[in-house]
Amino acid sequence: MDARVDKVFTDARIQQAFRYISEHEPDIEASQIRLTQIAAPPFGEAQRAQAFAAELIDLRCRPRMDSIGNVIAAYDEIRSNPVVVGAHLDTVFPASTPLEVQRKGRILFLPGISDNSAGMVALIWALRAARELDIHFQRSVIAVGNVGEEGEGNLRGIRHMFNETPWEGRDCDFIAVDGAGLQRITNQALGSRRFRVRMTGPGGHSWADFGRPNPVQALASAINGFCTSGTRRPGSSFNFGVIRGGISVNAIPREATMEVDLRSVNTANLEYLENQLRRSTAEATRESGVECKIEMMGERPSGTTASNSTLVETAFEVTRRFGVEPQADVGSTDANIPISLGLPAIAIGAGGSSGNVHTPEEWFDPWQRDRGIQRLLALIAVLAGMD
Repeated sequence: MDARVDKVFTDARIQQAFRYISEHEPDIEASQIRLTQIAAPPFGEAQRAQAFAAELIDLRCRPRMDSIGNVIAAYDEIRSNPVVVGAHLDTVFPASTPLEVQRKGRILFLPGISDNSAGMVALIWALRAARELDIHFQRSVIAVGNVGEEGEGNLRGIRHMFNETPWEGRDCDFIAVDGAGLQRITNQALGSRRFRVRMTGPGGHSWADFGRPNPVQALASAINGFCTSGTRRPGSSFNFGVIRGGISVNAIPREATMEVDLRSVNTANLEYLENQLRRSTAEATRESGVECKIEMMGERPSGTTASNSTLVETAFEVTRRFGVEPQADVGSTDANIPISLGLPAIAIGAGGSSGNVHTPEEWFDPWQRDRGIQRLLALIAVLAGMD
């Protein structure tokens, strides 16, 4: 392992590529802002996909767009057992979100500037540096700008790609570049299940029809029953993120809905949480007299890429060469899909640092962004081997 890493880090072309990345910081920042200012809500990523593809065309990578909207491009050519590097195109923000960059010193404020424009530009500029120095790889290297990572996207882009891989078979090493940071190596996939619960009743006047089944009150009863039923489990979480219902303060609602997020690193605990949700909902429905329908909005599988796998050990060693002590991490990313298929996969940050992610106040600090891109290039080079 150390010998392979040494070979990459002592290669004159890699060192020149590292300098190229550092010297082009202003251009990298401009790319990051430009991509972020193209709205890309789940199921609305097409315009950003076209911009991402244009960057790859500029690198002579001949990208193509698959039937679901993923942008896929081989650095040289597509062969079996590639190194696949993915960066999701979508954000959590609706298309109407204002996308005007604000600056405080070196820090950029812009919704989506970290998650995941940081990942997209890291992938683009790692390959740009390699192309500039005429670096080629022994294994095929495939760049993916994928749709549908966030929210109701339910990892649809990566699911689709692994159902219809553009290379022979499924075997690969998969790296998701997602958000900022250098330290985390996400090798454990956090499983999740998301549900929409809809309760309905006859509705009516708050005074004249007092006592009729009330869907809002039934939802409240279901939430209370769930939260007080001993649902806390190690490595698990739950969140009642959205509640809707009613038309007026003096009208009994005819309908109310809630959206629930259940997560766990353990499939058995996830099953337990789902059973508790269904039990508390059934009790609230029975006691209140409303009707209820539960719909699964999405599911992300769990799993682990072993800490002693070549991929994880390589990521750790490469990260240490940048003076950073890596930490194994748990997360819900595009890597969940290949991990659940038994394929080696991780998610890493793109350098820099960030905060307030998934809020309109999201920010990105570009300090050490160049090291994140250099780390990605070095990781690709070690895994794929250099010609």
